[in-house]
Amino acid sequence: MVTVNIACLLTFSTHTCVLSSNQHIISLLKAATNMNENLILSKNHMHMSNFLKYLIRFIERLLVPIQPTVAEILKKSSYQSLNDFSVTHWAVIRTEFSFDGEWKKRNTDIYDGWYDGQYESTCLSINCLKGIFLVNGMSISYLPEKIISNELYIRVFEHYIFPIQIAAAPNTYISRYSNFGDEPVQYEFYFDDQLNRLIVCERHIKTNEIFELIPPTCFDKELPAKFISEYSHWKNIKNPIVEFRPIHFQDPDFLNYKPYVLNIETGYVTTTETLKLQILINRSSSLFQNLYRRYFHRLDEQPYLYMMNDDASNIIERKKSETDVVIHIHLSRLAIAFKYNMSSNCFVSREYSDMCIDEDQWIGTLT
Repeated sequence: MVTVNIACLLTFSTHTCVLSSNQHIISLLKAATNMNENLILSKNHMHMSNFLKYLIRFIERLLVPIQPTVAEILKKSSYQSLNDFSVTHWAVIRTEFSFDGEWKKRNTDIYDGWYDGQYESTCLSINCLKGIFLVNGMSISYLPEKIISNELYIRVFEHYIFPIQIAAAPNTYISRYSNFGDEPVQYEFYFDDQLNRLIVCERHIKTNEIFELIPPTCFDKELPAKFISEYSHWKNIKNPIVEFRPIHFQDPDFLNYKPYVLNIETGYVTTTETLKLQILINRSSSLFQNLYRRYFHRLDEQPYLYMMNDDASNIIERKKSETDVVIHIHLSRLAIAFKYNMSSNCFVSREYSDMCIDEDQWIGTLT
């Protein structure tokens, strides 16, 4: 990427017409900052070849004499190029329709490339010569150790490395680049030192939705083990819905696969991908406890067994009697399941089709 951006910058030495508009200034800034930030993020920049070092020095020498032209274009356009570039480059304001950074040239030296601006209480600085973009004096970097070593971060993101920028809020970092291609998403990280807690938010650029990552410990006493250990949990901050998604960030279906959702207001965990809406039965309920004690307590412990109420939409809307339903019973650790018809009081095995559990459980066989 460094050599690609160097090639882009070399075009500005070909003719004066290639640096005559706001769009040209934006292209110059993109190439210069991308080159600089790729050098910062590269682990091998200290061991680059002599030829590459020479090219970088040549680019710097090339950019010095064009700074007066850059300053003239910026002044004529009221620094609109810097506003437009900041919107595309700084993740925090990427969704802004308009932005006025109130830019000023740092000093009177016509060959100096520094310009300073303001976004609310945040100071922005751009060096058109070096390709430096600073937010409150900080350039692009990586997340601090206390975040990437946090248990919640490791659980979902593992060893993934986010190039980040400083966000508008104090001690907050936002991912520099969008993820997942057609669905641009950014991640915001904040570590609360007082509570020793990591807060992770996921921002969807197109829909403007924001989700907060919920620690799995919040569900330890409420949900079956499978619903905790196999999923990450994302709360939509604008509604009471928690999405159950793949636990690993680099799963190709991380954003789209959400087989269960929890409605915090109703307390219902429901399926999203079954033909009929199914609802998780609370393990403290009398129905769960009666079935567990009578039939399943010898097979496994309660956290590793869960029951789903079939066709739950009718139950939620009170259209069907609770005795006229089918219960799907899963023993996740044993990888076996049963279907229980409450009206016929019959258990049918998933693994052994059309075979029912014998009413005398001491036999322990299917008939």
